[in-house]
Amino acid sequence: MTYPHYRALAASRVLGIDYDISNRYGTGAYLVHIAIHGGAIEPPTSQLAEYCAGSAGAYYSFEALNELTAADLELPATSFDEPFCLVNVGNSVRTISWRGVEDQRETEEVTYISGLDDVLVALIAQELTTAGFVTDTPPLRFEGSDPQNIANRNRPRAGVQLDLTRSLRRALYADGDLSAEAVANPANRLPAFFTYADAIKRAAAQVPLTVVEPETPPVIAATGPADTGVSVAMRTPFAIDHTGAVACTNDAREQLLDRVHALVGTLPGERVMRATYGVPTSSALFEISAEVANDQLQRAVLDAVAEFEPSAVVSAVSATVINSLGMVDISVQVSRADVPGAEADQTRTVGVLVGGTVVSTPG
Repeated sequence: MTYPHYRALAASRVLGIDYDISNRYGTGAYLVHIAIHGGAIEPPTSQLAEYCAGSAGAYYSFEALNELTAADLELPATSFDEPFCLVNVGNSVRTISWRGVEDQRETEEVTYISGLDDVLVALIAQELTTAGFVTDTPPLRFEGSDPQNIANRNRPRAGVQLDLTRSLRRALYADGDLSAEAVANPANRLPAFFTYADAIKRAAAQVPLTVVEPETPPVIAATGPADTGVSVAMRTPFAIDHTGAVACTNDAREQLLDRVHALVGTLPGERVMRATYGVPTSSALFEISAEVANDQLQRAVLDAVAEFEPSAVVSAVSATVINSLGMVDISVQVSRADVPGAEADQTRTVGVLVGGTVVSTPG
């Protein structure tokens, strides 16, 4: 069977046995190479993406580990919603998505190039042609210009999708062997592998990595009396106070806690206009151990707070996965950067169901 989205896949497949995920975030304004059909699904897209990313560049790969079931794990590019990939791509300013397709004719070593990043599309086509490779526009059935395509879900909403035919991919490896064992061994890479990948790297080096400032998060707030100038913000989660009015606060520390609570309690993609806002909490339910889940959630919370709440200082993060309830409890100890001292720390616990529903109240 095939899966319509990652949640369905993760619910029935085992990470580390059926599939694996490799993820390395970039810093600042960065380009990311991704292989959403990596491993045994469409070899050697993971290896090409990793080589082009280099040892320190941003990189993501979703890899099938079993050649017999690989085809079942091929999530569509337009609905690829694995949380770490969404966050990595969403924070990038340039994206190159590596995929493999079958030959359209008996034998054709062709790269089909598409996507909404017109500048990088043109540069890649130019560099590959100069290096002696054939490029073309893809058939409509796997064309990459859909705004929902994972390649186009970066900050400028424009990326590149490369579809390499099987004949082309075979030409990159000794004896045309695309088995898992063969592509995993760098010694099997032919000179064509490096000529091809280096052409992509040259093209990518020519595009500017301009910073797209994140959109200012919407705040429902009011201004206090004119002589005080106090900002009053609605409480998160939403509540009614003892008078029957919407609960609000003018305490800057409480407002910061509320914003962190909202951030942790939101899954990436839930805010339509801010696709990368949030923390991929529900993915922890499918980790192989509580330790792995806790480590991933700690990193995800720290990354999200650093990006979306730079005025916050996180001193501790702890996560508890309750598989029997399909729930993750995350406690975040946070203080304002302009209020030094441990006595200023406050802790907020957020419970998140697998679907992303926030179920707890401030603690």
